[in-house]
Formats: sequence, structure tokens, C-alpha cells
Amino acid sequence: MHLRSLILSAAALAGIVAAAAQDGPKRTIEAQIQGLAKGDTVYLANYYGSKLYYSDTALTDGKGTATFKREKGYPAGVYAIVVPGPKYFELVVNEPVIKVATKKDDLLPALTVKQSKENELFIGYIRFLNERRLEGEAHRAQLDAAGSEAERSEVKARMTDLDKRVKQYQRDLVANNPGTLVASLVKMSTAVELPEPRKSDGSLDSAASYYQYRDHFWDNFDLTDPRIVRIPVFGNKFEEYISKVVPQQPDTIKRLADALIAKCGDTKETFQYVVHAITHKYETSDIMGMDAVFVHMALTYYCPKDGKPGRADWMEADKLEKLCERARKAAPLVIGRKAPYLCLTDSTEEKWVNFYDLPQDFVVVIFWDPHCGHCKTEMPEIHKVYTEKLKGMGIEVFAVAKATDEALFKDWKKFIQEKGLDWVNVGLTKNIFEEARKDPRKFIPKYTTIESLNYADTWDVYSTPKLFVVDKDRRIVGKSLSADQIADLVTRLREKQKAK
Repeated sequence: MHLRSLILSAAALAGIVAAAAQDGPKRTIEAQIQGLAKGDTVYLANYYGSKLYYSDTALTDGKGTATFKREKGYPAGVYAIVVPGPKYFELVVNEPVIKVATKKDDLLPALTVKQSKENELFIGYIRFLNERRLEGEAHRAQLDAAGSEAERSEVKARMTDLDKRVKQYQRDLVANNPGTLVASLVKMSTAVELPEPRKSDGSLDSAASYYQYRDHFWDNFDLTDPRIVRIPVFGNKFEEYISKVVPQQPDTIKRLADALIAKCGDTKETFQYVVHAITHKYETSDIMGMDAVFVHMALTYYCPKDGKPGRADWMEADKLEKLCERARKAAPLVIGRKAPYLCLTDSTEEKWVNFYDLPQDFVVVIFWDPHCGHCKTEMPEIHKVYTEKLKGMGIEVFAVAKATDEALFKDWKKFIQEKGLDWVNVGLTKNIFEEARKDPRKFIPKYTTIESLNYADTWDVYSTPKLFVVDKDRRIVGKSLSADQIADLVTRLREKQKAK
């Protein structure tokens, strides 16, 4: 494994750099590693969520000892000592002085703790789990080889006993070591034990079981403890929750995200982790409609509102401004919102067409550029599906072209004619645009609106082609779809409407 794949550099993921490399209390971390020569490089990495980030570097002395003692200190969490190979072992950092010793070729088995109560607990816990894992594997092999039901029952009983012993060990460690980071780590690792909800006939109520599991998912986590953001258990559980436990429906995600963030209270570290992770996940999602989550997160937690600053004080001012601008532009265009008014002329520059006035229940609004190579490839393909399928389904296409100079205007009309684009073609032409700039009253409000003439800004057309699907109420029901996906979407929406 290459070091670069093992540890993310400080610039690996924008938005969490400062959090991952945050200053902390001054500490001394000393690792004596038999087998290393004087001057060998040893790295210290810290977890932030489930990923490792570079934290510090030390050179070994004549005894193979690497000492980390950064002036800015190290925040509490789980760290990794990375030796040439690269190979690493983990430590809990929560005390002023930590001293360990091991062998380069036998890192964890040979690891001894010279000074650190927390790491005595931590290493003991890791070794206990490894031993029980081997025991469990032996039991499973015995179960597979069992020749009778009596033998199987005996092995299953041993497996049940093993599970009880592990859980009891975990409960005892947590109860006997309050306040330690290891106790917090172990508690987060254990499942919340809940009664199985039953229906009146005695069968398992799977729906109630799911809601119970979701409602109690965070019972073993103290989300006001800033240390947990540097424990990988928390990062892994967070990803499980937001990706698998939470239904991937924008409104549900927004509601449960707000509830989770509220559990963080005023703890900046966990608040920042959760807010950034959710915002980034849905800002970069390829799933249609998830931009609504990004917009909600940005406008709720990042952007100034009612004269009050947002809570995302970790972002640089220029980056925050860009994020908020993007969110505000996207807000009117999320699925479920009424599409902005849009009225432009056809290629004669005489007939004004408003897509709100089209008779079809569903309209595909496409923004394109006659000089865009991707558009020139995509538009005929979309038109083919329009001719073969969409038109027969009562779906109209409202194609908006950029025609703001003579060449664009000429090539727009030529492309329409050559490709036989017999849907609704409108555009913002040079003549209309320049005349409106001189005297907007010539067109506004008699024919159109300033939002229509500035459609690129209104509809956030930063690249082309860009596509939206709107229903009979002109609410946005789809975006960024292929032509075949449009047909499937409309079919599903019509079936859903019939079922009501």
C-alpha cells in the first residue's frame, strides 16, 4: 500500500482541512520501534471521521524512537503511527504523555504500552476482540462440520456464550472507565439493545422495528463530545446512518439531518463534521433531486439570514459567498418548485412563446448553445426520442437557444432546419437583447420579463445542454435526464396520479 493511499494529505478534501488538522493540547507521543535505523521517517496520522489525515513527522533516534511533540499540540482522538512499508498501528491520544514500544515487523502483536492508561485499555480491547474473533471463526467451522442436530445445538450454545462474554466485557470496560476516550469508543461500537416490537398476532413488526432502530441509532453516542469526530467508529456509523438508515428522499433527509445536527448542541467540532459531511454529500450527488438537500443545508447553516451570520464560521469568506450564491440560484429550481416564467421569441424574432401557455401536461425545457459540441450531439438524439416516443405521449419540448450574436443566430436557424427540430424553438437573439438593454419597456412587461431575458441566471444555466421537466402546473418534476428517462418519469407520474 502506497503512503498516499494510506494517509490523505492536508489538501485532500476541501472543507475539512482545518478541522482535520486542528490544534489541541500539547502532548508527547513517543514510539520506540525496534528494527528502525537512526534517521528513519515515521509519520503520525489522525482520524477525522473514518479517514486518516497526515498530522506530523518525526525522525528516529539511535534507539529507533520517534518522538512527536508539536508546538500546536494534538487534539484527542485515534491516531496511527506509520512506519516505512508503509505499515501502521493505532493509538488513542487523550493524555499528556504516551509512550509505547514495538517491533517494525510485528507492530501490533509486539506492541507494549510503557506509559498510558488509555492505551493499555485500548490495546487490551483490540487484542480481546481479535482473540474472540478467532474463537468465533473456529465455532463457525465447527458448525459447518457438525454431523447432527445435537452437535449443531452445542456449537450454537458456545457461540451464544461467546457473544455474551464480548458484550459483558464491553459493558464492564465502559462502566469501570468513565470519562476515558476508550470507554466512549467502546460504547459507540456496541449495538443499542431494544425489545423486538411485535404485532398483535405475535409476529415481528418490521416497520416498527425500523423506526425504533432509527430513533435509537445515536443512543450510545454523546454528540456533544468534540473528541468523537476523530474516532473512526463515529465516522463509519455516521456514513451508515445518512446513506443507509435514512430513506433517500430529500424531505426526509432534511428533517432527520436537522434532528441530528440539533443533537450536537453548541459543540463546534461535531456540528462542523455533520453539517459539512451532509452538505458535501448532497452537493456532489448524481441522484436527481438531492440538490434540494444541499440548498437546505446551505441556506440553513451556512448563509446569512435575517441579518444574522450563518453558523459555518470555518469557511473562508470568498468560498462561503460562492457557496451561498450557488445555493440561492439553485433554490428556485429544486424539484417540486414552480418553474420560473420564461417567454422568448422564435427564430422570426416576432412570435413570443411562453412555455406556461403550452397545452401539454408535461413540457421539457432544454437550454442549449448552437456552438456547443455536446449540444450538437445531444439535441438530435433527444429529437429522435421526441419523434418516436415523447410527442406521442403528449410531451412537448421547449428548446431555448443562445443566439446573442450574428453567428449564433445564423447557426441556430441552420441547425433547426438541418436537423428537423420541429418542437418549440425559442432563443435570446442579439437584436432582442440589445433593444431590451436600450429600452426594456419595449418588451417588458408587454411580451416578457427581465427574468426571461436573463434566463441563464434565472435558470442557473452555467453549462449546456441543461434540461428540466415540468408538469401541468409547471412545477419541476425532473432534471438532468436522458430522453428515455423522461418518458419513464412521465409514465410513472401519470400512473401515480391515476392511483390517487
